[in-house]
Amino acid sequence: MKRSRIIIAVFLSMFLAMPCAFAGVEKLKRAEFELHVGPAFPLGNFGKKAFSGYSGGGDAYRLQYHGARVGVSYGLAFQYYAHSRWGVLIMFNGHSNKVKANPFSTYLPKSSWETSSKGKWSEFMAMAGLTFRCSLLDRLVFSARAYMGYAHLVAPFYSSELQRNKSTYTYRLKSSSDANFGYGAGVGLKFLVSRGFHLDLRCDYMGAVPFYFRRVKSTVLMENPALSAQEPMEVESSRNTFHENFNMLNLVFGFTVAF
Repeated sequence: MKRSRIIIAVFLSMFLAMPCAFAGVEKLKRAEFELHVGPAFPLGNFGKKAFSGYSGGGDAYRLQYHGARVGVSYGLAFQYYAHSRWGVLIMFNGHSNKVKANPFSTYLPKSSWETSSKGKWSEFMAMAGLTFRCSLLDRLVFSARAYMGYAHLVAPFYSSELQRNKSTYTYRLKSSSDANFGYGAGVGLKFLVSRGFHLDLRCDYMGAVPFYFRRVKSTVLMENPALSAQEPMEVESSRNTFHENFNMLNLVFGFTVAF
């Protein structure tokens, strides 16, 4: 985690050190509406395989969260420059990341749990902040921005199966969600096709105060064709609390309509 933050800080410092030719900025329009989409790279523990935080015991329902794969970031932003170089922005951004999981057999060596279905991490942010721009070349503009606001994270659903003695055991960890304080910063390059239309390349770091998933229910169900019961029988049930650190690096492409 510390190494990832150092890399991000160095990346931002390199961009901020670029020389700016301020004369060309006055030709740009004051209001900008931006759409963007691109890959989202999870950082730190958030990107570790799910269930890698397991500690002690031998029960499937005690396994942990994490497990975000490289996913998709998408969103829109409105920016208004009261000054030729400085302005304010409102931004709405979402993330969708499928999950990667260690096999349960890692923790249950005498069994063979198989992950049969799993959901995805979904995240939404509504942010406000400050933005800055300056011209590098005739049609190339550098921009930087920092923002904070509302963040909401939805945890995935997991389901796995184990075959033993003609019985099928199904483990289920329910989905959960939580809202918290989010923040971020990024830099970008704009290529001016015209004064009113720009092509964009952006790199943003987004994070949030750790999300707190309370009393998430997990169950183990057993089904045996030899038994008369029509519905699977619940053999284990537990409620657990999880803390998840959301950290994401986005590399997005898009366009801006200026007016």
